[in-house]
Parts: sequence; C-alpha cells; structure tokens
Amino acid sequence: MSITEQKPQLGPCTIATLASPEAARLVDDYCSHLQCQVLASENLTPGVAEQWGCQSLEYARCWLLGNRLGQPWLRLIEDAAAQPIAPLSRAGWMSLEILVEDPDVLATALASSPFKVLRPAANLELSDKIRAVQVQGPCGELLYLTRIAGEVPPFQLPQARCAVDHLFIPVLASRDRSASLANYESLAQHRGLSFDTKVTVINQLRGLPLEQTHPLATLQLADSTLIEIDQLEDLAEVPAQTDSLGGGIAMMTFMINRLPAGAVTYRHREAPYDGRRSCTVYGHDGERIELIER
Repeated sequence: MSITEQKPQLGPCTIATLASPEAARLVDDYCSHLQCQVLASENLTPGVAEQWGCQSLEYARCWLLGNRLGQPWLRLIEDAAAQPIAPLSRAGWMSLEILVEDPDVLATALASSPFKVLRPAANLELSDKIRAVQVQGPCGELLYLTRIAGEVPPFQLPQARCAVDHLFIPVLASRDRSASLANYESLAQHRGLSFDTKVTVINQLRGLPLEQTHPLATLQLADSTLIEIDQLEDLAEVPAQTDSLGGGIAMMTFMINRLPAGAVTYRHREAPYDGRRSCTVYGHDGERIELIER
C-alpha cells in the first residue's frame, strides 16, 4: 500500500501548550473570554518535565483547560522564564485554529478583553464555508476562531458542537515548507497538499500588500484535524532552552498510532497521558512536538 492510500497515522491534534510567568491570569483570561473550563490543576511531575527537556519546570503549576463539553484542548504552564513573543517573528508554532459556532459574535465579545481582534470576521479565500476572526492572545499567540459551515473537499473538517469547541488546526511558521511537510508526512504516513494562497492577517502584521500570497501546505490528520504550514521569510530560530518552554505557543500534542522508532518514551498517569506511552520530538524548525500513543 502506498503512503497516499493509507489513513493518517497521526492525529488528532489534541492540546496546545502555552507557558507564561502569569499562567494563573491566562487561566482566567481563557475561562472568562473563550468559555474554557479548568479540567485539572496540579504540579508538573518530574517525569513530564524531563520528557519536555525542561527539568527546571519540575513541580511548576499546570492547568489543563477544555471546552464546556469537557474536551481538553489547552494546557497552561507557570514558567518564570517564558516571555511573550511578537507574532510572526519566530519559526515554530504560530497560531491555533479553534472551532467555534459564531466568529462574529465572538469578535464583538472580545473587543473589551485581553484578546486583541486583528481583523473583522470574514470568509476565507479558500471557501465561503469557512469564516474566521483572527485574534492575538496575551502570550503573543495567534488564534483563528473559525466556523465550518459545511463540507470543504478535499479537506475533512469538523463542525462546532458548542460556542467555543476545540483546537483542530495548529499552524506552523516555517522557513522551508517542503522540509517541514516531509517531517509530518513521515509521522503521519500520509501525503499533504502544497499551494500558494493569500493570508490577510500575515500580510497585515508584516506590512505587506493585503493581496500577497504565501507558500502553504496542509496535512490531513485523523479525526478531522489538520496541520497547516506557512512558509515565511525572516523568521528567527526557535531558541534552544532547557530552563523554559519559551514564550508563545510552546508545544503541540498529537495522538499517534505508534511512536517513532528510537524515541525515548515515558508513561505518565495524569491527563492527558492516562498511562499511555509518550515522547517529545522536534520538527524541522525546532518546534516541540509531543506524541501520545493510542
């Protein structure tokens, strides 16, 4: 069986991790304005800190947040050395696409919140079945709050079950779309798509003509989730840190059928691991990737 005929072995993408010296305030921000709830609140175990390569974060405060249905999608870590980053300044995880019921209503509600609305809600150039509003969070993270109103072939996309549902597309800022895509294709054992398209929020934040196109790639994952890769110029490297997860979006967690051969594996009892094998690997642009075996 060729790689293009197989179902994706990677996915869904389940949890985004943000690190901040003011993580408790972030918990309140996300619960108050993006309708999250705290599913777990505990200290980071030495085993998890070791897996992430950040032993200095042993026993740091950690919150697992989810939607009103109890599905987790966001983890917040108290990290004194993590500082907010300027959006689109660095390679690595750039933004989180979150499934919502009504981006227009959310845009209005967020106008007086710590989340900065960057552009009005609008349909995507790709399809009028996709409507989104882009906002900037307190850590410099970008959030695409997106409604899917129907099928958008060839993509398999979910539809929201509550006002703010869950993460379904992590977006990577890459210096080399092809190399990054190849890395995730290897993990997923599935082929992605490459194309050029307009990304208005990128053009706005970088002072580019609003109609300018950029090289993008997408990779379909299991359970109607995807990865998007945006190739951008003049991206700083992800700093190699052992004392901090770093600012912005620190890590993405994915389910996978089988962990990569040779990976150093762990088992943790707490959520979201629940005793399953896990490992941490790094992508082409230095982004931290957490894998949990089904």
